[in-house]
Amino acid sequence: MRAVEIQIHNFRSIHDARIRLEPLSLIAGANNAGKSNIIDAIRLFYGDLKWDDARDKPKVASGDPEAWVEVEFKPTEDELAQLKDDYKSADGTFRVRNYVSPSTGADGKARSGYYAYENGNLSNNLFYGAKNVGSGKVGHIVYIPAVSKIDENTKLTGPSALRELVAEVLNKVVADSPAYKHLTEAFGTFEGSIKTQASADGRSLESLEEEITDEISSWEASFSLAVQSIQPEEILKTLIKPQLIDETHGGEIDQSRFGAGFQRHLIYTLIKLAAKHANPPKASSSEKKEFTPQLTWILYEEPEAFLHPSQEEVLHDSLLKLVQDGTTKVLLTTHSSRFVSRSMDDLTRLIRLRRDEGVTTSYQLSQSQLDQLFSDALVADDSIVPHGTSAVDVNKAAMMASLKTELWMQSTRTTAFFSQRVILVEGPSETALYRYLTTRGHMEPPVRGLAVIDCMGKFNIHRFIAILSAFGIDHSVLYDGDSGRCSDTEVTAAINEARTNFTKRITRFSNDLETELGIVPLPNKPPESSRKPQYVLYNLESGLVEQAKIDALKQEFVNLATAP
Repeated sequence: MRAVEIQIHNFRSIHDARIRLEPLSLIAGANNAGKSNIIDAIRLFYGDLKWDDARDKPKVASGDPEAWVEVEFKPTEDELAQLKDDYKSADGTFRVRNYVSPSTGADGKARSGYYAYENGNLSNNLFYGAKNVGSGKVGHIVYIPAVSKIDENTKLTGPSALRELVAEVLNKVVADSPAYKHLTEAFGTFEGSIKTQASADGRSLESLEEEITDEISSWEASFSLAVQSIQPEEILKTLIKPQLIDETHGGEIDQSRFGAGFQRHLIYTLIKLAAKHANPPKASSSEKKEFTPQLTWILYEEPEAFLHPSQEEVLHDSLLKLVQDGTTKVLLTTHSSRFVSRSMDDLTRLIRLRRDEGVTTSYQLSQSQLDQLFSDALVADDSIVPHGTSAVDVNKAAMMASLKTELWMQSTRTTAFFSQRVILVEGPSETALYRYLTTRGHMEPPVRGLAVIDCMGKFNIHRFIAILSAFGIDHSVLYDGDSGRCSDTEVTAAINEARTNFTKRITRFSNDLETELGIVPLPNKPPESSRKPQYVLYNLESGLVEQAKIDALKQEFVNLATAP
């Protein structure tokens, strides 16, 4: 079974959010956008977290007092056949609402637990008729917080990922284990001998039984001390000890000696295997059985924490493989541009949040919206001929596919998804100039969370505007007019047509950046053109640029970053 959509109403900064879910979904956004609120809302739905008015009630008043979380599930064909007919939608899904704060229905009765949608409408009936019954039919969650201790996930005396994993395996092997059968028989032999074994002063368990029996014999009762055979639960709790072994000298190592990156990876490994063993493949059957769907939903906060960049990519790819089993899904929050860039081959996995005046809004693209976005970008290309080619020579579909890959597989550009404001610039000269001014102390960043992104040429700016707008990212644009050359009219028209409410300011230099700085431009052809960023920085560092022109450029960056 999969969870395919979640709807959250009146929880913390979220007044209303409807989010489509893929097997692996990523939530990105600037700090304090509300990413953890999505995770905690799901935890509330599953009862892993309890409602707290002071913490969870929206600080910005909304239209009504109700607070609830709905999840739409899509069972497998076999699971759907077992589902009660009234709950089935036309799309082969079912939807359940959990009122996460105290609420009263139209009938005046308190509502608590999972409420079903019946024949497409929310009913007043509990899902499968009872609170506890319904909660066992929506799968279960595994929550991995951004900061967690390895001991919490490896303990065997209480709930943990390792305990679930070992218990699952142990319970399966014990039933047919000759070793466990011998152990049980040994306990029977042990009981027979240990009870008669006497201490130095002549006391034994058997004599203690006799003394107590004498005292209660008038009640026609006797007393016995039975030695129980050890149960699998006791083996798990008292006899099994997790160890980390140094492969060099063979000795045990204290797990706390390992770095946080290793500990996080071990925690993920345990949870991944626990999910695998908790959801074994089911044999298909036409026989009607009780509805018992399989779903392990991993809620993973900042999986990239403490990991080396290359390990971030390994973990991302491992999560993608994990969800292919059809019974496991992952929803993660991230601040990693590498994690986001790794998902750019499928933008439908990405959910971006933004927060305005205390209220969180979610943005994402469906596949049809994504197809339309790229189609619109290709239409704009009809009027723009890239420099050095002709309209006849341009294979638009291939160019778009190539651009898409180059654009989004680079983590330097996916920082846009975590930014408060993005300045889209034509090329590397502008990004180099901004970095020079801010890192050398010539200016402070105008706003917190600003990203300056190179669009690889002004012919691509309209595409960036479209994608940033689709994800609710505020942005401004800076590009060269090239004195009317280089398809300037067509480029300007495409940029203005792509402009949205998220496009805050567009600045067009009449010629180019070098002219604005009073620098003699290099020839606009290789190899000289490739040295433009270094050439601009050389002139700045050598004091060859008038201070007034530098100040004017600094002010323009401020205007682009702060335009309302």
